[in-house]
Amino acid sequence: MKKITLLLSLLSVSGLMLDSCRPRSTKNRNTSANKNTQQTQQGPSAQQVLTKADSTLAKVSALSQEPQESAPPVTSDDYPKTPWGSSYIPKPDVSAYSIYEAGLGNFTHGEYEKALANFSQVVVTGSPSEAVPGAYYWMGECYFAMQRYPESLPYFEYTVKVGPNFKRESAFYKLSRANYSMGNTQAAGMWYERLMTEFPKSPNGAKLRKLGIQ
Repeated sequence: MKKITLLLSLLSVSGLMLDSCRPRSTKNRNTSANKNTQQTQQGPSAQQVLTKADSTLAKVSALSQEPQESAPPVTSDDYPKTPWGSSYIPKPDVSAYSIYEAGLGNFTHGEYEKALANFSQVVVTGSPSEAVPGAYYWMGECYFAMQRYPESLPYFEYTVKVGPNFKRESAFYKLSRANYSMGNTQAAGMWYERLMTEFPKSPNGAKLRKLGIQ
């Protein structure tokens, strides 16, 4: 009886030892594989995304700090060639000045209404653009010559503020004269003072003083 009990004990211990030596079950292996698969499907970690963003920003910053090449100047070689091989450089449209010149001609001949129409067309169309300030001035001269003094004032004031600069002295004088002719002696004196402040050697100052404007 004792021998049988000892034999059963030995068999039980052997079974436990064999159990511990067996490989992991398929279920355990599948659980581990599922965890790895889930980590792969979740995509890159937040740290990986930030690292990539920092790298991209560093590249952009480096590019912005690189010296930029300035555009090369335009030369005659950049224009198309004529059949004779020389460079063709476009010329300004001289015909655009014809209306402005017609206005000057009409003003010189005392055709003030016609001159006013010419200069008005230059102002309205804005062509040629560089002649627009001069056209404003001559519109003032047309109204002044026709003794339409109130209508001349805005155009001379425009010239004083905007130009052309070589007409500013004359515009100060005409503003003083126009206001004096309208009976606005205070305004005439104000424009006289501005004339003498900016153009102290202007001969127009003596003309105004003869009229009693000071």
